[in-house]
Amino acid sequence: MPVTQAEHDRSLRSPAVCELLPLRDLPMGDDIIVRTNGAFVAGYELRGMQSYFATDADRNQYKSMLEALFRCVPDVSMRIQFRYEISERLNDLLDRYIREQRTEQSEVMALDSHRLQMWRQKERSGYFFENRLHVYFILDPRIHARLYHSAQQNRSLGGFTLSQTKAIQRARKEHEAYLAEFESILRGIEGSMEAASLGPRRLKTQDLFEELKHAQHPTRRDRRSYVPGEELIEYRSAREQAADASILSETETYLNIDGFLYGVVSLKELPDATFPGMLKGFSTLGFPIVVSAQVVIPDQVKVLKSYRKRLQKMTAAQKDANGNFKSNPEAEVAQAQLIQVQRDIISSSLKTAKLSLSVVVRTSQAAISLRDLERSERELANRTQEVLNAFTHMNGAKAVAETIAKRRIFIGTLPGLAEADKRDQDMLTLNVADMVPVEMPWTGTRRSPLILFETPYRQLIPFSMFDPDLSDANGLLMAKSGGGKTLAAQQMLLMAARANPLISILERGDSYQPLVELMGGEMIEMSLDSDQTLNPWDLPSGEATPSNDQISFLKNLTRHMLGENTPPDLDIDLLDGILLEAIAATYKRCGAKTSNPIPLFGDLAAELAHWQDRDRNQRINAIAQMAATKLRAWVDEGPYASLFDRPTTVQLNNPWLYFNVEKLKDDPRLERAMSLLIAHTATYRASGATGQPSIVLLDECWALLESPILAGVVVQLFRTARKRNASVWGISQTPEDFVGTPDRPNEHGAGIVKNATTKIIGKQPGDMTALREHIHLNETALNQIKTFAQPKKGHSAEFLIAIGEKAESTHAIRIVPSSVDYWITTTYARERAFRKWWLRQHQHLPLIQVYEELATKYPRGLAEMGPLPVELSGEIQEAMTQ
Repeated sequence: MPVTQAEHDRSLRSPAVCELLPLRDLPMGDDIIVRTNGAFVAGYELRGMQSYFATDADRNQYKSMLEALFRCVPDVSMRIQFRYEISERLNDLLDRYIREQRTEQSEVMALDSHRLQMWRQKERSGYFFENRLHVYFILDPRIHARLYHSAQQNRSLGGFTLSQTKAIQRARKEHEAYLAEFESILRGIEGSMEAASLGPRRLKTQDLFEELKHAQHPTRRDRRSYVPGEELIEYRSAREQAADASILSETETYLNIDGFLYGVVSLKELPDATFPGMLKGFSTLGFPIVVSAQVVIPDQVKVLKSYRKRLQKMTAAQKDANGNFKSNPEAEVAQAQLIQVQRDIISSSLKTAKLSLSVVVRTSQAAISLRDLERSERELANRTQEVLNAFTHMNGAKAVAETIAKRRIFIGTLPGLAEADKRDQDMLTLNVADMVPVEMPWTGTRRSPLILFETPYRQLIPFSMFDPDLSDANGLLMAKSGGGKTLAAQQMLLMAARANPLISILERGDSYQPLVELMGGEMIEMSLDSDQTLNPWDLPSGEATPSNDQISFLKNLTRHMLGENTPPDLDIDLLDGILLEAIAATYKRCGAKTSNPIPLFGDLAAELAHWQDRDRNQRINAIAQMAATKLRAWVDEGPYASLFDRPTTVQLNNPWLYFNVEKLKDDPRLERAMSLLIAHTATYRASGATGQPSIVLLDECWALLESPILAGVVVQLFRTARKRNASVWGISQTPEDFVGTPDRPNEHGAGIVKNATTKIIGKQPGDMTALREHIHLNETALNQIKTFAQPKKGHSAEFLIAIGEKAESTHAIRIVPSSVDYWITTTYARERAFRKWWLRQHQHLPLIQVYEELATKYPRGLAEMGPLPVELSGEIQEAMTQ
């Protein structure tokens, strides 16, 4: 970029960034920064208070715990710097997402490449934000020694000497003594941070070095390690190695650092009152910022003396020359405030603190030409004004855009380089807790990025149902009809398929059929005329005897087959005992055969028909014979025998199994029995030696829960899935489908809800009582659900994800499919018909290529388009009828 000769000469006289950094050394192994004034700096990465969906009571509790942190730091000698940064990058999230892939299936890899392309394109455009929170504790050891050490302790470090060797030894001894004391102070502070749920992680020397470098340049990511200067061929100090940017120019309103324009806004006037979450507005501005808050606890004795003097002045200002009272509203208000502050300090453990709050705002693209510079100047002016407006929304606070002091304050916002400025504001520690940036949105299951969700805060957060931090891998997915739950379920399956799981889908309909066809899965359409059978008596691979869970499952399934209309004088407990003994006996008798060691229901019916009680109780024999008679419809040549009394013909080793029970809906009793059998078989097929995880989707789960007998078995599936590395998901429209209503509660619903750690909830109209009482969502989360918009076809659908019952792990997510994913998973009737016609027109091409061409031509579906010529001609309708 061209400059004038005067600007060039002035730039030569300006100090280099290296000279501006108050950094002396980074001692290897000490995990601290040593400042030029001798101060020690220790840094921590914080998880933050994830209280976006917390209630007011929870936030006040977090506030009180944070205030306790300020009271435990040493007065005067320690400065605390909170640094909250929103940057336009994803760091290494996409690389870690790629490393989670465990399958070589071409279709899964192709779809994953389209998603990665979509995310990388958004990342390059600066769409995604990464929220990072750090805190730095800056201790001046000499001030601390003067205030807290005795004269004898200070003398023990040695006095003045002319010997160079002794001076070096004394300096090393002094450094180690100060460092040991600094570490002991940090141990207590770490405990306070843990109590405040901040989740601290101590930064190592290399971490501090990288943070300092990366803070100077928004896009450059230099991963070179820090090397002590004396170990290099040519000595380079820590300050030289850390300087990673150049100040190209400086005007009254901005700093030009390597083409990026920076502005600084500082808090000038305090708000009228403070409350938790005051700085949350900065997270939603939509551009990168750095919020830096510095806190110092001054000498409380001196503070009280200064308050008394100010109180005397305010009292005098309300009297005239003769000592009579005169009206002075400003002095009267100040007098009342000073009296109240002194009362708070004297009567409680509160302290006064000095707070300096600054916000650094910058442009997103580097300015290379004069045209770029003009665009960047307008962009920076707009963003600075938005930050000023955000301050005014903080209950009357006022801020000022820095001019003369912007470079000095900007240096003070860098990691660990905070220093005293003239922007300090006197506040009580309880109010300071409201004014420091410690609130963070939930960042997902960061150790296992199997699935990635977008959020309204322009994040991309990882999630895995198999994450070790979760108590189980089960989940519930709820949304009103048309709320996008099928889209969400299929998107989760597509990303989870990268872990090579065994996926089983139970549905009443054909919404998942295109997905399963593409993946080469086995589609099983259950009907009375079908030749496909699942034998409920099958044992997991490698097992010769049934487990207690297997026997209990067969007992419940048999009870369902017998029907619920039993004679009123029948003892149910007696019947259960007979069935348990008969099932075990059937396994034992058939196991002795070499040809067919796996029993069938016909074997159980024969066992019951010839049952002889060991005590020769005729009543028991009669009950067993009655049960055998009721099983006739399910065995031998009965109408249901083809589904339950035949050896298994379904290949259970296919990674994708899709069961459609649509044709069984006319017989609810048969449909429920088959649905339960499919769910049980799918869950237990992961028990083999392969070690693969298993995912079972129970769409329209409410049908299984209508039967008290089958509902208990579904609860057992949710309870035992964890032992088999399985994930069971129940999908329905409302929470009442699981827990019932106040008039008709479902006693088994609570067992399902308690054994499903993850809940994903879409738009829910009407009463929210079930979500409040059974899912334990607070009013903040419920209000978020109410504000969800109707899913926008071809674009996205909004949901609330809640992990457990804590507000810290609750967040709003956005399901955004790629164009190819959308055409595979859409359930919009018009698009389904067009998709069917398109697939028929391109039968000669591979299926994945057909979807890719369809997505290229119509990337956002058809919802925003008028009727196509093929639709107007009736060609699609003819294809649908064929």
